[in-house]
This record gives sequence, C-alpha cells and structure tokens, in this order.
Amino acid sequence: MDNDFESIEKMSSGDWYVATGAEREEVAQKTALLFHEYNQIGPTDPARTAEILRTVLNPASGTCTIKAPAIIEYGFNTTIGEHVFINFGLTILDIAPVRIGARSMLGPNCQLFTAGHPVDDWEMRSGGWENGAPISIGEDTWLGGNVTVVGGVSIGDRCVIGAGAVVTKDIPDDSIAVGNPARVVRKRDDSRLERSQLPEGASVDALGILPTKSPRLSENIAEKY
Repeated sequence: MDNDFESIEKMSSGDWYVATGAEREEVAQKTALLFHEYNQIGPTDPARTAEILRTVLNPASGTCTIKAPAIIEYGFNTTIGEHVFINFGLTILDIAPVRIGARSMLGPNCQLFTAGHPVDDWEMRSGGWENGAPISIGEDTWLGGNVTVVGGVSIGDRCVIGAGAVVTKDIPDDSIAVGNPARVVRKRDDSRLERSQLPEGASVDALGILPTKSPRLSENIAEKY
C-alpha cells in the first residue's frame, strides 16, 4: 500500500484513503484517550475538561460547552465557535473538516458524520477504502435532539433543525427544517418572534453574548415554502 493513501493529509482532503498507517492511528488513539478521560471526569473538574477541549479541537475554536459523554474522532478537523453549547451524547466523525458557528446549540445525541464509503463498489468498500466530505453549521443555529448530519452538508445561519431529522442536503440561512431526509418547511419569520412573551424589561440577550447587530429578515425572506 502506498503510504500516501494512509496519510492524514489524504484523509482530510476528501480523496479516497485507507484508514491505516501509524501517524493516523497515533492521532486517533491520543484523541480517544483524551475523550475517555473527558467522559470519566464529567462535571467534576471543569478546568481539566476545558483543557482537554483546547488540546483536542482545532486551535481556531472558541470557548464552548460540550456535555459528557461525547466523542470526537480526531479533533484537529473540528472547529467550534465561541459560546457554542452541545448537550449530552455528541458524536463527530471528523475525517474531513467540521465547523460549528458561534452561539449555535446542538441537542442531545446529535451526530455529525463526515465519513463515507463506496456505495456501488462493494469490493472497494470491503477492501478498506473511505473518503470524507466536510460539514458546516452556521452561527446561531439550533439542532434538536438526535439530529444526524452527513458529509458534504452545509447548514446556514439562524436555522432550526427539528429533533430526529437526518440532514442530507444543504439548508439555507433562516430555515426551519424537519424530517428524514430533512426538508425546509418554512423560513424564520420576524412576525413570530417569541420575545413578545417575555416580561416587560427583560433583555433578549440574557447571556450578554449576542453580536452588536442582529440580522433582520427582508420582506421576501418569510415567503412560505
């Protein structure tokens, strides 16, 4: 086997590669051990769990919360934005890059799978060949519990993906999508903002983390699908 087909660079590129090779195994094992520790610690040592995330995730990541248990296969290919909150049971297979935008939320047991295998060529599949495609999740987006996102998918900013959805195609900004496969059922609508239900004087930005200016919908973006 040509060592190039076993390299981390080949794995991350989206080309066909073989999941063998000492370098890749070393990185995967190191990350697996760190997440084993992460899950054993749970909520008992926040400083150590934060240190593990800084060690594992792409250096461009911000400060985020990931509830244990969680597993990220490699880590260096995963970039998580500032103030992202991820609930229990996360799984990320990041042989290709994964990006989660600032202030997004993932519900329990969400799964992001960049990994792929041959579909028609069963001999190639059984022979160990794999490839990957990136996943991008925008800012201020909410994935409900048990959402699965497959490789090659981009989900835009300010989207809501309903619980149990399987996202197999791109979802544009400001969309509400549900189902398997997920489909857009409507656009986010400024006339339905829940802030009208808040007590008088309550701040929309209760955590003080929103950008200075929030995007508003244009007149035609609320068009129904």
